[in-house]
Amino acid sequence: MYSPLSLQIKCSVCLSDFTDPVSLSCEHSFCRECITGHMQASLGPSACPECQRPYNAEDLKSSRLLRNMTSTVREHLAEQKSDTSTFKEGTQTLNSPKMERMLMCSEHDEKLKLFCETDQKLVCVICRDGDKHKGHVFKPVKEAAQINKGELKTALGFLAKENGQLDYMIQQQTTEITKTEDKSKTLSAQISAQFEEMHQFLRQKEDNVKKQLEEEEKKAIEVMQRNQSLINKRFMENKEKEIILQSALEIDQSDHFLQWWNEKGFPMTKNMKQKAAVTPTNKYMSRVKDLTVLPDSLFLGPHETHLQFFVWKEMLQSIKAVPESLTLKNPGESYLKVSPGGARIRQADRISGLYKDFNPGTVSVENFQTGQHYWEVEVDKKPDWTVGIKMGAEKQTTKSGESEILLHLKHNKGYVLSCDGKDTPLSSRDKPQKIGLYLDCERKQVSFYNADNMSRLIQINYSSKQPCCLSVVPGLYLDGMNSDPLTVCSYEFNSGRQ
Repeated sequence: MYSPLSLQIKCSVCLSDFTDPVSLSCEHSFCRECITGHMQASLGPSACPECQRPYNAEDLKSSRLLRNMTSTVREHLAEQKSDTSTFKEGTQTLNSPKMERMLMCSEHDEKLKLFCETDQKLVCVICRDGDKHKGHVFKPVKEAAQINKGELKTALGFLAKENGQLDYMIQQQTTEITKTEDKSKTLSAQISAQFEEMHQFLRQKEDNVKKQLEEEEKKAIEVMQRNQSLINKRFMENKEKEIILQSALEIDQSDHFLQWWNEKGFPMTKNMKQKAAVTPTNKYMSRVKDLTVLPDSLFLGPHETHLQFFVWKEMLQSIKAVPESLTLKNPGESYLKVSPGGARIRQADRISGLYKDFNPGTVSVENFQTGQHYWEVEVDKKPDWTVGIKMGAEKQTTKSGESEILLHLKHNKGYVLSCDGKDTPLSSRDKPQKIGLYLDCERKQVSFYNADNMSRLIQINYSSKQPCCLSVVPGLYLDGMNSDPLTVCSYEFNSGRQ
C-alpha cells in the first residue's frame, strides 16, 4: 500500500491516513484529532508541526476536498490490491507463508488473535488460558491496535510540541549568541575609544611636558652661554696680552726694550695692577676672581620626580566614571565615631573592658535601586572589619527575607562572606588595604574586589527588590588594636578631598 499516491493522504503527526482532515492557514493538513491534541499539549502558543507557524483553534478549517480524496485513494489502492491478489491466486509468493507464520503463535501454532496488555505482546487463545498469562488483561488485536495507535498519536503530538519548542529555543539561543557577539564588538569599540581618549590625553600631556622642558632648557642655556661669552672674552684679552708680553721678552737690545717699555709695556702692566684709593699697589688685578662656572640648573620640579602621579591626578579629573563618594550616617551610637564629613568611621576609645564584643556599624545616607555603582573602602591593616550591601530599611532583619550581603575579615577566622546571616569562609592569599565593591542593580549582582590590583574576591547574586545602601562595620575594638577607621575613598580631586 505504500506508494507515492498513498503518501499524499497520510497525516505527518500520526503517519496514518487522514481522519477528518483539517487545514491550517499555512496550508498544511492534519487529522483533526492529531492537531487538536497537539494544540492541547502545547504549554505556550501552538505552532504548526511542519513550518512552526503559530495557529489557534479558529485556524482549523475542515477540508472536504482532502477527505474525499482520501476516500478515493483508499478505494483505488484497495482495487489494486484486489487485482494483484486475483493475479497471484494459486501462485503465492514465498513471502506469503513467511508473513502468515509471523502471525502464528510459535508455541501453539495458532493465530495471534489477542494482545496481552500486561506483557504488551501478541498471544493466541491457548496462551491466554496458560499459566504464563494468568490474571493478565487481553484485548482483541484490532481493538488493541486502535488503542495503541491512539497512544502513538498522543506521543507524536507531544514530540511535535516538544520539537517545536526546542526549535524555537534554538532560534532564541541563536539570537542571544548573535546579540552577545554584537555586544562584544560594541564593547570592544568602546574600550578602544576609551583607551584612545586616555592615549590622546597622555600624548598631549607628554607634548606639554616636553615643551616645558624645552623652554626651561632654553632659559638655562641662554644664561650659561652669556656667562661663557664673558669668560671667553676675558680669555681672549688675556691671551692677547700674554702674546705681547712674551714677544717683548725676546727683544735683545736693551734700548729697544726700554723704548717699548716706555710706550706699551709700562701702561699695560700698570693697567693690570689693582687700583687703590690712596697708595698704589704692586699686585696684579685678577680678571678670573669675579667669574664662576654656572652649574646645570635645569629642573622641572615635581614633574621631574613625581611625573606619573601628577599626570594621573590630572587624568583622573577627566575620567567620567570614578568611585562614587558616599556619606555615612551617624547612628548616634556612643561606641562609634563618624568623621564630620561622613567619610570615616571607627570604634570610640574606651577605658573599661565592658562590651568588648559589641560590634556596631552604620550605613550610607544614599540608597540605590538602579544603575551600576562602585565604591572603595580603605581597610588598611585592620585585623577586623565588615563591608557590604544592605537591602531595604536600615533595621531590616533576615526574618523578612533577603537583607544583606557582607564581606568580613574576622581576626580569628579570616575572610567570611555573610548572606542573610549564613557565613561562608573564603580562601584568599591577598590582604588588600582597599576593598572595591561593585553593585549592579540591573543584573542584581554584588562583587567584592581587591582594589589594590582589581582582582575579584567574590561575586554573588541577590533577588531583593528593595533599595540598597553601603554597610560598614569598623570591627571589634580588640583592646585598642583595631581602633583605626574605615574610610570611604573619594577621588574627586577638584573638591579638595581624596
